[in-house]
Amino acid sequence: MSGLVVRAVATSAPDSVPVRTFLEDGTARFVSKGKRTRTTELVIHETVTRSVDSTIAVLMKRGLSVHLVLGPDGELTQHGDLANDVLWHAGPAHNGPSFGVEVVNPYYPRLLRKGLPWERSIKAPWAHEGQYVLPTPAQAEAVASLVRWATSAPASGIEVPRRWPGLRAASFQLGPLAEASKALPGVLAHHYFGHADGAWLVLYAWLRLEVGLAPDVAFEEAVRRATGVRRGADVRDLLPATPVA
Repeated sequence: MSGLVVRAVATSAPDSVPVRTFLEDGTARFVSKGKRTRTTELVIHETVTRSVDSTIAVLMKRGLSVHLVLGPDGELTQHGDLANDVLWHAGPAHNGPSFGVEVVNPYYPRLLRKGLPWERSIKAPWAHEGQYVLPTPAQAEAVASLVRWATSAPASGIEVPRRWPGLRAASFQLGPLAEASKALPGVLAHHYFGHADGAWLVLYAWLRLEVGLAPDVAFEEAVRRATGVRRGADVRDLLPATPVA
């Protein structure tokens, strides 16, 4: 298994996640749009496509770019240096301090086709058009592993804090955050400041890493808590009890 490329060196990889990088034949590298030496944000996107290749083609056609693409089988392909390359995936406030991952997902039930690996969708008022195709369990778990990796100071230049801006009091936000109009170190869904994607996956990662739920339990809890709600998933029962003074 390859390691992710940081500052031009192949380092470690997220646990149990297969990785192919632009150092290998056949894996494209996007051209950096600027210079930097560190990243403090991880931005989670979803593609509205059905394959890694079509995702790369769409990004190139639109003049966009991203560091990582996550296929339905849970494999990551890397298309930019996570510390050095500034890529265009998250808008002016976030391109500079972040690296991004595009999770391949049709997103809209109307885009599903027979034989595709995505099998479930939910009613989701927080999502565009009010319905949402769930990522595969392999993708959800790979995102959690990537978050764990990115927030563990895995290499010089990766300085993403294990901070969850979407967690607000008793709920986990699935929609926009006013403070995300500016750089905001931590683990971010694109929906916090852009299109309506990434929020369910950030919720899943939080359930895995902070609440400590097993993968299958975290998946079903994320489904249950995100179904039918407009802006936030109620997580009050999962938060630590307030200490008695």
